[in-house]
Amino acid sequence: MGRTVALLTVALLTAGCGTAEQTASDAPSSPVSTSAPTPTRTPSSTPAKKPVTQKTKPPVERTGAAARVPRRVIMEQLRDRAERIAATLPSASPEVLPTDIDPDSNRGLGYHLMLQFGFAPDQWPSLDALWQRESGWNQLAENASSGAYGIPQSLPGSKMAVIAPDWRTNPETQITWGLAYIAARYGNPDGAWAHSQRVGWY
Repeated sequence: MGRTVALLTVALLTAGCGTAEQTASDAPSSPVSTSAPTPTRTPSSTPAKKPVTQKTKPPVERTGAAARVPRRVIMEQLRDRAERIAATLPSASPEVLPTDIDPDSNRGLGYHLMLQFGFAPDQWPSLDALWQRESGWNQLAENASSGAYGIPQSLPGSKMAVIAPDWRTNPETQITWGLAYIAARYGNPDGAWAHSQRVGWY
């Protein structure tokens, strides 16, 4: 009798385990999310800092007679000019200005000084175009961004003091310096105008 009870007990325990395992294996498997839960943001009491922007200076527009020509070279050009004038005075013929030039204007003075400097009349269109664009032939013209000054837009204007101390107001002083600068740097107005057309300054 005791043996029979023991066998029945073992049988019942074995049957219960099988049912539990079958139930667990037959149950549909639910998908398991592997992604982490999305954190929720809570409003912050401190305001966000504004990004600090660094101020950069706008590039300086380079216009005018910006190349560096030594004072000695300018003086050599002026000396050569004086020698040419002295050599041509005895046989000088009256100038014939182009019809569109007022002889009493800065352009008229510029044409006269250009010929006096030794440049041929065919250089006038380049010189006129160059200084029309730079200053409109205005002896008081000043570029606010670069500091270039006067008819030739000398950069800086004080370079023209090599001619005379009245460089701020005297168009003849400015034109004389400008012609010497062009001769020293580019050879003639055609060369200066071509360079200005290419890069925006001469």
